[in-house]
Amino acid sequence: MISLLSGAGGGALVFSYLSGVAPFNYNTGESVAPVRITEKEETVIQENKALKEAAAKVMGVAVGIKITTSQGAVANGSGVIFTSDGMVAVPYSLFPPGASAQVAAGDKIASFEVVKRDKAQNLVILKLGGSHWPTAGFYQLENLKLGERIFMVGMLAGGGNFVNEGVVRDFTSEIINTNIQEKAEAAGSPVFDIEGNILGIAVIDKMGNASVIPISKIKELVEL
Repeated sequence: MISLLSGAGGGALVFSYLSGVAPFNYNTGESVAPVRITEKEETVIQENKALKEAAAKVMGVAVGIKITTSQGAVANGSGVIFTSDGMVAVPYSLFPPGASAQVAAGDKIASFEVVKRDKAQNLVILKLGGSHWPTAGFYQLENLKLGERIFMVGMLAGGGNFVNEGVVRDFTSEIINTNIQEKAEAAGSPVFDIEGNILGIAVIDKMGNASVIPISKIKELVEL
């Protein structure tokens, strides 16, 4: 008799314990807590939306550049329209002296003239024909922080745009290094902050690492 009671008591104790452990403790009358998106996930969703909106807003600021050197070699890249009267910045390394160029703005070939060249700053300034060109605001470089989220917009050799994103890895007043990896044809692509302000134009090294010539250097060259 004692052993029987002991077994029954033990079973009761086990059942009592399990009743407090999921899934043994469910109550059909108890409401299930709603699944909530974490603050981090909400932030990512908001940033992705902001990136899409900013990229769509600045697509027209990028121009495509097709370069033919004096030796007949062909290279493709991009540039940025930084004033509404058609001032464009491209890397000197993309458009060296003696080369000819074709500039595509949207789906049209634009006329242009070379205004300035500065090998030390790695910049060439062009002036497009016409006026009322699309542009964007200038980023205030004194606000730049490590880890700042950025993106570039460029034009593909075959037409159309591309977008890539990353963050600021490190920077000086002379150059901004990013974690973005790109092909050589991304050279000259305008780089923006998440709000669509121009940070500068991209240069791509032999390893595919993207750095940025700051907009401050472009402004200095044309005395803006």
